[in-house]
Amino acid sequence: MKKLTPRQKRFCEEYMVDLNATQAAIRANYAESGARTQAVRLLANDNIQNEISKLKSEASEILNITKQDTLRKLNDWASSDITVALGLSVEEIKNLPLEIRQLISGFKHTRRRFTRNGETITEDVVDLKFVNKETAQDMINRHTGFYEKDNEQKTNNIILVKLPDNGRG
Repeated sequence: MKKLTPRQKRFCEEYMVDLNATQAAIRANYAESGARTQAVRLLANDNIQNEISKLKSEASEILNITKQDTLRKLNDWASSDITVALGLSVEEIKNLPLEIRQLISGFKHTRRRFTRNGETITEDVVDLKFVNKETAQDMINRHTGFYEKDNEQKTNNIILVKLPDNGRG
């Protein structure tokens, strides 16, 4: 196995950050204008693939996470029901079960004061952003090979047929 260059190794490390090959190439100091092409080239390299696999295994070991754990978590996200968190106060949100709180990816609390009929009213508004269900389902599909059949259908099966010119040219 050929040794990776420092820049290739950096690409692998950057790829592990968000699994975005184009951004990883840019962060590894490849030219931004050709980053996408370079990323495709790098990912096609067996040595790069081996290094990425090694880094993924190391990350799994460090975190003590199995593929089954990941798929279970993604399935929880994809099948979650966020209505349990609608209309709750900040304190009520803090008291939600951990499984529900882990679905929250963004939180914004604002307090509004206004006057109605001469009385000052204070209203707490809680905006919650939840994990993206479509992304979770897409990740499950990728992990389980759901798209592989579609990918096989998209291979370039080009058949060239040479027709006689019949004296036309």
